[in-house]
Amino acid sequence: MKMTIDQVYSPETLRKLQLVEYDILKKFDAMCKKHGLEYYAIYGTLLGAVRHQGIIPWDDDIDIGMPRRDYEKLAKLVPEEFGEGYTFLDATTDPRYPFVTGRIMKKGTEFRMLSAKNLPMELGIFLDIFVVENLPNEERERKALLRKAWIAEKLCILRTMPFPNLPYRGLKRILAYSLCGVASACLKVIPARVLHRIRLSMVTKYKEQKTGYIGILTGLDMEKAVFAREEIYPLGEMLYEDMMIPTPCDAHSVLVKAYGESYMTPLPEGKRSSIIPYKLSFGDEEIDG
Repeated sequence: MKMTIDQVYSPETLRKLQLVEYDILKKFDAMCKKHGLEYYAIYGTLLGAVRHQGIIPWDDDIDIGMPRRDYEKLAKLVPEEFGEGYTFLDATTDPRYPFVTGRIMKKGTEFRMLSAKNLPMELGIFLDIFVVENLPNEERERKALLRKAWIAEKLCILRTMPFPNLPYRGLKRILAYSLCGVASACLKVIPARVLHRIRLSMVTKYKEQKTGYIGILTGLDMEKAVFAREEIYPLGEMLYEDMMIPTPCDAHSVLVKAYGESYMTPLPEGKRSSIIPYKLSFGDEEIDG
């Protein structure tokens, strides 16, 4: 049976998680302003800014997008600016990490999905950072890159996680996980670092070009995160809890792509998504999912 967010968290636990994540975001925002780095709200965080002027009441993560040129500075800056209590994680800092996003995590905490329960690494409460890549202007070339990036990302994940989170149910779920298990076993012969290096060279092909399109090359449907540059720039600002957060200039267009025309209408309970932690710990207490 599919779990819903109200079956995972008590209201008190969820709010405590949100506040830890929000504190990381505020520290991140201060660092970006200090060093002239660019970022902006995306996905549920953008929706929260537009619809709730803050964190969506039932959301359990914060998502921001960051151009590749700025993202590449984080591995050095985060340890310097955040101090010993936080760590920056992506596939370049630890090849055991299977995802193509980056994370700033609070040490001493734990947020571990069921699919990642056996990953031999620290996985703390985090701020999720999605890298925004320059994409080619020509549509056919752009779609070809998306197809290659989709395959490359899935190979990187399957190499380390044979049973990733998938939205399927019933027979489709059984078939999908059977294929994932076989693929993961075969991919073990290739070092994880090599797979990530191949993907990185692929998605950064247009890094030095100011193309008319940009996008986030991760997820099951990458087309939903491809934007004309003028949909994002010039960046605006919106209220998010008690701070102003950078946002795409055409937030409506971005949200329609991600959630459809009815994005201002909240989903009913039972349809609301969450990451669903297998293990959640704030350091002072532990909550098993």
